[in-house]
Amino acid sequence: MRSLVIALMLFSGLAAGQGPRIFIVTDLEGVGGVQDAEEQLLPGQRRFEESRRLLAGELNAAIEGAFAAGASEVVVWDGHDGSRTLSVDLIDRRAKLIQGRPTPANYYLSEKAYDGVMFIGQHAMSGAPNSILAHTQSFQVKRLTINGRAVGEIGQTAAIAGHFGIPVIMLSGDQAACEEIRELQPKAVTVAVKRLVGRSSALSLSHEEARRLIQAAAREAVGRIREFEPWKIPGPIEMRFEYVPQLPVYPEGRVAVYRGATVLEAFEAWLGRP
Repeated sequence: MRSLVIALMLFSGLAAGQGPRIFIVTDLEGVGGVQDAEEQLLPGQRRFEESRRLLAGELNAAIEGAFAAGASEVVVWDGHDGSRTLSVDLIDRRAKLIQGRPTPANYYLSEKAYDGVMFIGQHAMSGAPNSILAHTQSFQVKRLTINGRAVGEIGQTAAIAGHFGIPVIMLSGDQAACEEIRELQPKAVTVAVKRLVGRSSALSLSHEEARRLIQAAAREAVGRIREFEPWKIPGPIEMRFEYVPQLPVYPEGRVAVYRGATVLEAFEAWLGRP
């Protein structure tokens, strides 16, 4: 009888794990309740542990939603502060965690390794209007373009994922980040956990409400995964970094350009490694 049950599971695909495979990229600046660069973003700051807890709560809500929709695997890439923010004891037991440096140019992706990418705690690109803690890689970058189109960390990840045929399906972060992903992937499911009010203040949802909405969004996105198309940029590729001229570390108007036949080759040129 037991062998018959196992055979039926294999036939149905349950034991083989045929559900969608999901890759989650995390950051910290887009988490609800996080808005102070001097107190909340780095180890040793007064409210950093609070930020980590809030990130873990939003992340686990997304993981729960993904599995509830039938995901067979969820892999999380700790994308904040050199991949040093999360811990394996903070994440849902069913998920796996990638940490370490240096980040490879393929962002831990490969051809059809996953069926969809999600962003949790994501911020908008440098210079984005009505954004909270917006930047691109660092606060020293004024503007980044790929083939003339301005992108941030959202666009960079989406471009690499698209190179490998993987679509972005969901994002949670501030309102500006949600608007940014919809420019690249109009069908993406988004959750704005906060928005700018005043000059630099954030109006955030409660953590409980943010978790509820993120879980529902992740479940919807995975359930609709066949609707999404990857964002592909045809080559050749030119990545152009423009740095903030007021910073003394860079001369006035410094620009760095990296090229490749494909997005991946341009990223390899930028990072100086595969």
